[in-house]
Amino acid sequence: MAIFLLSCATHFFALSRLRELLLRQHDRQLGVIIVGVSGAALAHMIEAALYAVGFIVIAEFGLGGFNKEGTDSFMDVFYFSLVNYTSLGLGDIYPTGHSRFLAGLESLNGFLLISCSASFLFVLMQPLTKQSKLS
Repeated sequence: MAIFLLSCATHFFALSRLRELLLRQHDRQLGVIIVGVSGAALAHMIEAALYAVGFIVIAEFGLGGFNKEGTDSFMDVFYFSLVNYTSLGLGDIYPTGHSRFLAGLESLNGFLLISCSASFLFVLMQPLTKQSKLS
């Protein structure tokens, strides 16, 4: 639950900062969209990395792990976390033990936060749609 709450706080902080930054750039809509999308994507990668650290901690305590040997590197665990966060769930690596609970929580959290980012980007794009209706 701590990672879930930390991830939500990270996302709130990232989108809040992006909003403050982008409100000052309202005359450059394309730049606003590019920065908004990039910032949201970076926030999601940081949040998936938080979960990857959680998976590593669970494995270190011997409470869970992964089915596939050789998932000891951070990049392998981060890959699984990113796939799980986006609810893609490829299945080439899957969690075992108590890691399964964290994986389910991550998938739920990823779905919620990706939805928040979609809403945020929708609001950023509204001025573009208003301008295109006028012309």
